[in-house]
Amino acid sequence: MDDAKWQKARFDYIQTELTPFLNATGYANTDIIWVPISGLTGINLVEKPDKGVCDWYDGPTFVEILDLVQLEPRFPNGPLRIPVLDKMKEKGLTVHGKVENGTIRIGERLAIMPSGNPA
Repeated sequence: MDDAKWQKARFDYIQTELTPFLNATGYANTDIIWVPISGLTGINLVEKPDKGVCDWYDGPTFVEILDLVQLEPRFPNGPLRIPVLDKMKEKGLTVHGKVENGTIRIGERLAIMPSGNPA
């Protein structure tokens, strides 16, 4: 919004042009939240903009929207799922990931799928 001088017409144009693309990639209009922010000065990220900067937007800030997002439930008693984020070969294979489901306990025997190699 910095280059557009916080003009509502430019915000509406961006929203109108991007909505069909986002819909075509699988997002419904109810999944999309539009909020004007400044990438250079951080206006409307944490604190609402002054009325002199942006008098047409009175919605929540970006951080307020993030606080309202509902996270998917996690199941600690479900099957262990760790998507691989990175790997490196140094004295064997080291794999990095994040536990998305399930629980790991000391001494458990794990297998990497689909190969079935022990981990």
